[in-house]
Amino acid sequence: MDCLIRHQAERTHKSDGEGDLGYGTDKGLEDRHECGAGEVLIFVWKGSSAVYLRVEGVSLLIDPSSLFSIDEMNDLGGLDIILFTHEHSDHFDIASLNSMIDEFRPRVVGNPGAYRMARRSSDIIRIRDGEMIEFEGVKVHALRSVHPGHHPVVFLLEIGSISIFHGDSTGFSKSFSAFSPVDLAFIPVGSPSPNSSPSEAVRIARAVVPSLAVPIHGDDSERSEFIERIKLSNLNIKTLLPEIGEIVTLDL
Repeated sequence: MDCLIRHQAERTHKSDGEGDLGYGTDKGLEDRHECGAGEVLIFVWKGSSAVYLRVEGVSLLIDPSSLFSIDEMNDLGGLDIILFTHEHSDHFDIASLNSMIDEFRPRVVGNPGAYRMARRSSDIIRIRDGEMIEFEGVKVHALRSVHPGHHPVVFLLEIGSISIFHGDSTGFSKSFSAFSPVDLAFIPVGSPSPNSSPSEAVRIARAVVPSLAVPIHGDDSERSEFIERIKLSNLNIKTLLPEIGEIVTLDL
């Protein structure tokens, strides 16, 4: 991983009455570092496990719940794929999903629980533990998550030469080593998951061996504790602690 550009979006309150913080245009974005040529990945973390990714011309949402708005997605360049690790409300919201489908017509993939809740209103594709689905130049691999729910999963995404782990709300499982190593890992670190914690997150990092780890699904203290635990470990893993809504560009 050669370098990093961090953009801070200019944030304005939406007028929908819900206090949602949105994105402006490129105006107001602050470049923190300069990068050379390479494969570029853009991500935005919006709290919980909600992550937007754009890489190789493909835009994805993972576990968005209702945390991303239509306006935000249009500002970010649209949407091709939505992935759900499981059906809990901080990861999955049927009204928001239906709005995204109406606006963007994305492919939708979900674990059996999300599939069961969305199948009547969308062409959702079910993915189970141990399966792989490929479309739009993206390979989506699933393994069983250590978390309550109807067969929750974690994801490994392969997009071009880039590999990305998304850890749902999971605790540690030695099976995750099947995904290692990866370029980027979004690792859950705590609340409100009964399975996640900073110490469990370090065990996950040891298993998936990311070049860069980003803590998700936890409060500020848990995310910071994970960063410190990685620094104190013998793991050669870089970490990043983005703010909610921050646009981060990685030059890989």
